[in-house]
Amino acid sequence: MAIEGPLKELHIDDVFQLLDLGRKTGVLRVTSDLRQNAGTVFFENGAVVGAMIVSNPHPLGELLIRTGKVSEEAVVRARTLQTSRPDQRLGELLVEIGAISRRALDRNIRAQVEEVIFELMSWSEGYFRFEEGEPGQSPAEATFRIAPESLLMEAARRIDEWGRIVTKIPHQGVVPGFNPDQMNAAGSLELVPFEWEVLAAIDGTATVREVADRLHQPEFDVSKAIFGLASAGIVIIHDATTDSGNGAGGGIEALTAQADDHLAAGDLAGAHLVAQDAVMAYP
Repeated sequence: MAIEGPLKELHIDDVFQLLDLGRKTGVLRVTSDLRQNAGTVFFENGAVVGAMIVSNPHPLGELLIRTGKVSEEAVVRARTLQTSRPDQRLGELLVEIGAISRRALDRNIRAQVEEVIFELMSWSEGYFRFEEGEPGQSPAEATFRIAPESLLMEAARRIDEWGRIVTKIPHQGVVPGFNPDQMNAAGSLELVPFEWEVLAAIDGTATVREVADRLHQPEFDVSKAIFGLASAGIVIIHDATTDSGNGAGGGIEALTAQADDHLAAGDLAGAHLVAQDAVMAYP
């Protein structure tokens, strides 16, 4: 029996709670025409055991290489072994050849699944459909079970933090740059290691989204770090949609005007990115 409907009538949080309480096993598919995106979540007895999303289709090998967890040579070696042992998953072979520990593999895959869930939980529009099925449908390379309750609590915490972050970072298209007054000031900076990584990736031309891509880190974590750096006066945030005066003074009008400009020029990809920023800043 399928459970389906628009997210405007039943929010994704409520869907997760419903599947948790019913100890459901099956596949939840969520689509958004506005975002041109779709996600799939796998449940077993009410727990999340896997997830994937169209906007981040990176397979395990590519993901681990991008994040510096394994070498490209190790992935090639594991894939070569997989040709003669097709029943074994790539992650298992990487552990077998000593390229990564089982604990590190599980942690990275779980983090990837959680990021997919948090992205889906930020959607206020779209359509969901859950179909019951048998256990073992998840393509996840690791075995884990995540309680929906813990995901909902973390998502709520992130929503609260986003409320503060958007006061300085209204969307992922803004550009962080160094504050010349702070750079010329005497004294040393006291930052945590991740803040140093983010600071080193800032060049005054890359957007927040591009900084996150460079670091292969979630946009939420990078935005949070840049928010802290901006609050401390170390960086300054530049927003082309308001700095240029486009769109009658900025805000949602500036973003929609910028999207219209991209569409008029036939740049659908650019319009899509601006639309995503608008939805995030003004849900």
